[in-house]
Amino acid sequence: MILLKPLRVGVIGCGWIAQNVHIPAYIENPKSRLLAICDTNKERLEEVAEICNVRNRFCDYHELFESNLIDAASICTPTPTHSKIAIEAAKHGIHTLCEKPLASNLKEGEEIVKAVNQSKTKFMIGFNYRFLPNHMKTKKFVDAGKIGKPILIRGEVIEAGPYRTDIDEEEYAHETEKRIGAFFDLGQHLLDLFIWMIGEAREVHATFSTYMDNMTVDDTATALIRFKSKALGNITVAWLDLPDYQAIADSRMIEIIGTKGKIDTEFFGPSLYFYSSDSITSKIRGKIRITPVKFNPKVPDEALKWSYKKEIDCFLESIIMDRKPPVTIEHAMNVLRLTVSAYESARLKSAVSSE
Repeated sequence: MILLKPLRVGVIGCGWIAQNVHIPAYIENPKSRLLAICDTNKERLEEVAEICNVRNRFCDYHELFESNLIDAASICTPTPTHSKIAIEAAKHGIHTLCEKPLASNLKEGEEIVKAVNQSKTKFMIGFNYRFLPNHMKTKKFVDAGKIGKPILIRGEVIEAGPYRTDIDEEEYAHETEKRIGAFFDLGQHLLDLFIWMIGEAREVHATFSTYMDNMTVDDTATALIRFKSKALGNITVAWLDLPDYQAIADSRMIEIIGTKGKIDTEFFGPSLYFYSSDSITSKIRGKIRITPVKFNPKVPDEALKWSYKKEIDCFLESIIMDRKPPVTIEHAMNVLRLTVSAYESARLKSAVSSE
């Protein structure tokens, strides 16, 4: 069934990701009308509503769902709240885009899957990095065999996360616990891209650490992954506020090595670097820089902002065209399963199966 009218949308949670991504994207997209926002912090709710000119305001998501005002919702709240909101949305027949991760643990994730399948609503997880044009082109190159069979994949991301300068140090512990850990927070984006690009994982061996005083969760992590294809993967992540983007650009890269070449694709976009032993151009020029969709390589934020808009447009399109979202709930569970296995591996100090 194709809807002729814009979808009525609500956003739950009015933090940074809602204010800077979801709310403006829904307002700008002709496929949607932002009719309501919700946040338990009434002062923030009122402030955001006034700035964005949203009339319908709720402090309780139950009241929002019962209002019959919306067809779809974005969940932009802390990770531990995702499952109860997502399940309630499914019960009310509301299509949902949920910021990653799917849930805090496997039990919660399975409960969401059950509720969504019973409701037959569309459900999508916000893995926006796969919508970056350079990552999309990377996947096309890998699928087409342009670098042969992938044998190694490596990703490293250094991001401020909860250690941003605009957050008081007194709030660090609370902010880190909301994100569960650096691997749960940053590692999931890399896991999503790895599985999407080269297939499902078989096992993981992880080691976590905490360098900041008085923290109870990991703020640095590394994991070795064995995929079903026999390829090996390595992920390194850390929460660290290093503001000079260019200075740590090499620490925000995904490298895929195949039997006939390699691809380096910038985690935040917009470019990738391609080499293939089968390519005449590569033989003449060596590694080639490719920047899709005419983004400015010196302004990576342009591509990142575009990826968020594309993600939300694809979510809306899946509802309107009645088709599977590009990031399915089954894939989100695979990523969550591998993430939980990594934490179990770090606890046991040994490899853990993710199957």
